[in-house]
Amino acid sequence: MSTPSCLTQERGILGDRVFIGASRRGAAAVLIVAMMIVFVVLAAFTVDYAYMQLVRTELRIASDAASKAGAEALARTENVDFAKAEAIRYASLNTVGGTSYRISLDDVTDGRMVEGQGNSNRRGFVANQFPFNSVRVNARTGSGATHPAVPLFFGSVLGVNTFSPTQQSTAGQQQIEVCLCLDRSGSMLFDMSGVDWVYPPNNPLLSNFTAWGTMWQNHLSPPHPTASRWAVLRDAVQLFLDEAAGSNPQPRTSLVTWGSDYTMPVNPGTVFRAATLDVALPPQANFAFTANRQQVTNTVNQLGSRPMMGSTNLSAGLDLAVRQLTGTNAGSLSSKVVVLFTDGMWNDGRNPLLAAQDARNAGVTVHIVTMLTADQADLRQAAQLTGGRYYNAANASQLASAFREIAKSLQVVLID
Repeated sequence: MSTPSCLTQERGILGDRVFIGASRRGAAAVLIVAMMIVFVVLAAFTVDYAYMQLVRTELRIASDAASKAGAEALARTENVDFAKAEAIRYASLNTVGGTSYRISLDDVTDGRMVEGQGNSNRRGFVANQFPFNSVRVNARTGSGATHPAVPLFFGSVLGVNTFSPTQQSTAGQQQIEVCLCLDRSGSMLFDMSGVDWVYPPNNPLLSNFTAWGTMWQNHLSPPHPTASRWAVLRDAVQLFLDEAAGSNPQPRTSLVTWGSDYTMPVNPGTVFRAATLDVALPPQANFAFTANRQQVTNTVNQLGSRPMMGSTNLSAGLDLAVRQLTGTNAGSLSSKVVVLFTDGMWNDGRNPLLAAQDARNAGVTVHIVTMLTADQADLRQAAQLTGGRYYNAANASQLASAFREIAKSLQVVLID
């Protein structure tokens, strides 16, 4: 019996349907496989990329820790070999790619952080420049480095089996030595009007020199405790010490005051020297800023309870300050700063530019603050010659701002 044509056609149709369905399933399988390959590659890339970022962060942390440790050791001991050893040791306390990070002596460089040139405020690192105040760590991995390249999880999939990041970190921490070099000439008894020979009224410390006249009675007495130029300076010095207390490291601070050689014209004929060391620079061993700060404060207060005499031998004060910062207690790698204050124009002793040249040659930076005078070009030049700044204050507020700004500039913990 023959098969009806309609059935044959149906079978043909059914056969076609079976054939078409199998073809579609094969194409979907190929697509799924392709998509899985893409997914695996993307997953591998995502995982390894995230891991690479993690390794970069680990390397940054390790290099920063190493450079900071080296800089701290350098400032504390002034021993270059020990500083490098500490940098290597602290690097090893961190992990990079799952293993303790390792650097070599060749990866650690001592140098000096210097101020930016021109209009740039950014400090720059100069390798091997003495005196050292900074340590640079060149953190490497892979070929030529002590630490091996970091293996990736899916390197075989991506065709790259390892990752070799690099990082450079620079840190500077330098001991700071400061000498406050303060004018104690006779004009420090005057008031803040800017007029010579005008004294604050109602001075409770007025001495009994009535036979000499009112002006001499004021001139032979201690400064007014709140309204004299010395009182204004005293308050500015206190602001400086308060600000310096927040520095890291805190500065070892000495005090020099100056005027000129002078003998008081009354019995017992007290003699004033051109410059005196009132607080010596503390030794580095067992230094405590709190005690140092209190000693300077007490001494400035004590000086304010005595008469002040003499002319303005500025160079005598600067010379003594430089000798103090380069003397027995001074460190060979420390940053040395003189903060010189005067309310007048120098009229005794040698030219301050000569003293500034000597300070520069000794590696001492001199900031100069004048008050109630015209801008003094020679003192501005003297400060700039040493890498310091010049301030000209017209009142107590500007004087306080100048001392505060100088104190803020002492901070020399630097990370690059």
